[in-house]
Amino acid sequence: MNKTRLWLSVFLMISVSFLAKGCSFLPKTSLMILAYHLEKRVVDDELTAEIKGAAVNDGGTELQYAEVIGKFYHKDGTLLYSGVASTTTLISPGEIWEFTISYSRDVHPSLNILSWDLKKDSSAARIIGIAENNGDVMLSFAEITGPFYSAGDHEMASATDTTTRLGVGELWEFTIFYPAPNSEDVDYVTVEVTKEESEPAQDVVDYATVEVGMLSGRTIMP
Repeated sequence: MNKTRLWLSVFLMISVSFLAKGCSFLPKTSLMILAYHLEKRVVDDELTAEIKGAAVNDGGTELQYAEVIGKFYHKDGTLLYSGVASTTTLISPGEIWEFTISYSRDVHPSLNILSWDLKKDSSAARIIGIAENNGDVMLSFAEITGPFYSAGDHEMASATDTTTRLGVGELWEFTIFYPAPNSEDVDYVTVEVTKEESEPAQDVVDYATVEVGMLSGRTIMP
């Protein structure tokens, strides 16, 4: 009897030692992402991007809940959106789960003229001003036109200034030069946006990443 108690005590001590060191005989809860890819489509200026992928329960427990976190990025590295796909059914060990994470946004190119002024000296006249990309997509090309008028409301001439790759929220300091020699007769000016071209909507999202999020499993009893 004493020998039996001794062996039981040794077994308990070894078990406690393993547990104290973080060892466990419990099956592992794990999910491994096998593959994923990014799909994009544009309908009526609305961009929809989707991460489609597959993950496998590579652990030894039945997954009651699992999630994959997907992140959508602009090509300059800016994080645009982070979304989650989660399971709706149990995933057995070895079972493959196909997931989808979606991101949608409207694409609105817009250039707003904040201010402008007429500058004249003895030899030339010009319009100087500031415009802002107040849309939600980079402008690949923008043009502002400025008509020059005499005191009698007669349009004497018109000229333009252009820019490229104007980012969202960026300011553009534009200058429009009077294209004729009789600048002394210029009395006032106006300005207007005459062209704005955005990056193709499908280029707003350039790439995506995924990672495993929260997991919850239960041991399958034999």
